[in-house]
Amino acid sequence: MSIYVFASVTPKAEHLEAAEIILRAAVSESRKEAGCLRYDLFKTVQGETSFQFLEAYTDQAALIAHAQSAHFLTLKEQITPLLAQPLTISITSAVDVAA
Repeated sequence: MSIYVFASVTPKAEHLEAAEIILRAAVSESRKEAGCLRYDLFKTVQGETSFQFLEAYTDQAALIAHAQSAHFLTLKEQITPLLAQPLTISITSAVDVAA
């Protein structure tokens, strides 16, 4: 069963550009992982600027491998001091997903 992750990152206004660079780097590395089906980055267009990840993994093991990967741990270390609020992560399974 595939696992889906929705993650929200809200950087401080003065760190938007730096945060986006860090997040984009995570995208390219994460997409190379075994078991990663998608790893997409979005940016809000209204209200306070934030970024959202939509991620999909083949299974729980792939998600765990991602969470333990060197590039993800580096992302967390680099992004944390730039945040206006804590990173939020929601781990889900599909109910009704279009192909």
